[in-house]
Amino acid sequence: MRRRVHDGPVTERLYHIKHDLFGHAADAPIILHRREIVRGEPPFDRLREDSALAQEFNARWAALVSEAPYICMAATIDKKAHLDRYTVWQHDPYHYCLECLLERYVSWLNRHGFYGDVVVESRGKGPDKRLKQSYQRFYQFGNGNAAKRVIQGRLTTGELKFASKTDDVAALQLADSLAHPTLAYMKAKKFGLGMPDTFGQRLVETLVTDKYARHPVRGTIDGWGLKFLP
Repeated sequence: MRRRVHDGPVTERLYHIKHDLFGHAADAPIILHRREIVRGEPPFDRLREDSALAQEFNARWAALVSEAPYICMAATIDKKAHLDRYTVWQHDPYHYCLECLLERYVSWLNRHGFYGDVVVESRGKGPDKRLKQSYQRFYQFGNGNAAKRVIQGRLTTGELKFASKTDDVAALQLADSLAHPTLAYMKAKKFGLGMPDTFGQRLVETLVTDKYARHPVRGTIDGWGLKFLP
């Protein structure tokens, strides 16, 4: 997502959803986190108690997912298959997924002549430090799928940026709402499973139609917008 769009209309639109439905304010911020919404933790317990409120929230969130201008990429990993395949070389699964996303992101930036930041949600001091080191290795040396010249020419910095939930970053809240439905969709495709008729599935339909990155000529999503590892 373009920075000016994120910091302007998308952040403003998210603010109004949270303010209108949950009383979000600067001194009492509401952070949209899927797990807390699904569990019905306050203030999201109101969604279970008020069906009209739940319908309005779903409609406004679905509209934001559909209308906000962004490209979506996701990677997931079968950890057991990863360990079975690479009995000697065993990349940290979380870092492996990040590297696969970075490869695709840098390639997309390069094709379009753009420059981009990388921001991740903080997971704690230890995990953040290790992830930062993994990012730095990718930036400094590249890998077999991405040359360091291209990486350093397209990413704005060799330092990974972190944000916490309390920072109230609109894009992180948007990504959080799409991660689990995307995982369910990827697993369903991989293993031939059916997708339940849920709100998350309806969000995925929007992503498949218009948001997942795809091959610049063939228009295929697999391997470009979505990557199932190993």
